[in-house]
Amino acid sequence: MFKKIVWLGFSSTWKNKKNIKEYIGSLVDSWAWEFFTWYNPPYWYKKYGFEVSPNGRFAEHEQITDIDTLKEICREVQSHGLELFVNLNAWYYTDETFPLIQKMVEEFIEIGVDGIICGNVEILEYLKSINYKWKLNISTILALYNSEAIKFFLENYTINKIILSREVTLKEIENLVTSFPDTRFEVFGEWDFCRYNNGLCYAEHKYWAKDICTVVVNDLVFKKRYNPDFKSVILDESISNQEKVESLSDSYQNLFEKIEELTSPLSDILAVSTDSNELFNLIYNARNRVDLFFDAMKPINSEHNTNIIIFLKGLKSILENGEKYDTKKIEEIQKLYDEMHRSVSTGILKLKDSMKNMGWLPKLRAKELAGFYAKGDNLNLYSYLFFSQFKNIDTVKFPTRWRNYSEKIQLIEKVLQANNVWKDLINRDISIERTHYDLSYIFWDKLWFRKLLKEL
Repeated sequence: MFKKIVWLGFSSTWKNKKNIKEYIGSLVDSWAWEFFTWYNPPYWYKKYGFEVSPNGRFAEHEQITDIDTLKEICREVQSHGLELFVNLNAWYYTDETFPLIQKMVEEFIEIGVDGIICGNVEILEYLKSINYKWKLNISTILALYNSEAIKFFLENYTINKIILSREVTLKEIENLVTSFPDTRFEVFGEWDFCRYNNGLCYAEHKYWAKDICTVVVNDLVFKKRYNPDFKSVILDESISNQEKVESLSDSYQNLFEKIEELTSPLSDILAVSTDSNELFNLIYNARNRVDLFFDAMKPINSEHNTNIIIFLKGLKSILENGEKYDTKKIEEIQKLYDEMHRSVSTGILKLKDSMKNMGWLPKLRAKELAGFYAKGDNLNLYSYLFFSQFKNIDTVKFPTRWRNYSEKIQLIEKVLQANNVWKDLINRDISIERTHYDLSYIFWDKLWFRKLLKEL
């Protein structure tokens, strides 16, 4: 069975300061088996701040900021017979910054850090040149997605473990870990808020305001659609500036608004012609969206649930005219309609019961807000079971930020020991549809989870 690796990210000062012995002890008591952290010491942040980081994090509260705290963490982790790794996983280092990285490596060796998580070739080459004798892990920042990339690092460096990227699918994970049976791997057991490729994203994250990427994309709705040929448009002297602005419009079409328009009775009243083929194409092309579920944790009139009811209405409209379309495609539409109809009907009943039991809508909303960062507590049980099949998946990365980490790790351990997920762990508060959404969001294998549910 794989180990649970936990991120230790907290400032050593002010409100984020922790009692290290108690904090690490609570994680170990909850079956955490390995730890990793980030380090940004004064000789770095006083010169470059936290915005220019020696690793993949850009905020003070996510870094260990002094050697004494790092030394205490290392001592406490190792007192439990466990290992601590430190990230040196910036995308690159310059000639100006690299001497400070060398100084950090000297400190790691001095205090006995068990290994380094490497995010670029420069650090790997340097560690190779000094005959670094501790463990080297390949960071997700190096974006390893295929066998040839993995083979390159195994042939050129002494690697303890390959950390696969967040974006690889379950099928890809299976293919990679079985292709290298003697290599240890680490995978992510939790989705992240980032919509983009972790290893190839150069945005700076985790300031106090929103990250850059969340401004562009949110909840699977594209806020901007850039013309891929925008440079030639800008340089084209044959069109006016006004025409250029219009051609580079960042407007977008909302799928659900279009479906509502095509299925609305107002179309008849206003003599607006509706194209049934257009409706069918819209619905069919969107059939594998991962957000097609009724969310019982949100009000019935929320934007998400309103869109789901609109989509269900579109499905019904197509089925009423099913003879016009390909039989196999109609069968897919029927299955999706049945699934979504069940989701809406059971979700509404659950929502009604929750509202009644809690004192109706205001208290329900309060519960939703209070539980925002804990929604994942039951979500990834199926992915953990999947990972447990492979002996060379050595660790599954488990962030502790803001979540009920002890209860969650214990629940995962309980499920893994039983090798089963029983029905009392599935409820509409943390819905099976939301589970499917989150798992699909990471791994993009949209249908395997639905098939698994039928066996419960």
